[in-house]
Amino acid sequence: MDDPSADAIVKGREILVGGHSNIWKVSESRDETLNQWSSRTRFKIGDSLLWKYNAENDSVLQVRKNDYEKCDRSEPIRGYKDGHTKIELKRSGPFYFISGEEGHCQRGEKLLVLVLSPNHNKSVAAAPAPVNAIKHMITNKGSINGAWSLLLLLLPLGLLV
Repeated sequence: MDDPSADAIVKGREILVGGHSNIWKVSESRDETLNQWSSRTRFKIGDSLLWKYNAENDSVLQVRKNDYEKCDRSEPIRGYKDGHTKIELKRSGPFYFISGEEGHCQRGEKLLVLVLSPNHNKSVAAAPAPVNAIKHMITNKGSINGAWSLLLLLLPLGLLV
């Protein structure tokens, strides 16, 4: 028997890059970058990114991290120049995109998308450590095991940065 909720996870959403058409271009303003938009958006496996842009003077390249950082267009993973590019996000982790046009990436036409792991909501922080265990570790200050236990307990909770 098929699970309808699993089907919904696989299909995902179609997300218009930047929130509206023709945003894939060199921006006149540095107030709102595509990466600022991306950092506020939760991307999940199965979602699709949709670019709507002028194909006569632009393109989209999916690249590796190093090429993204250097704006290197020479060896893209994939390239698109159709003006209506749709890319499905099939795995968790980072995806890097730059413009395929000369000089555009250097002027800010690039996008980093971070796709969340399916387990992102199942963090250790959701289950706080028992208070008595923490008190016990703190009272055993002289104990190396107690100190390490406290460190290992607090680190995944994000309390030690």
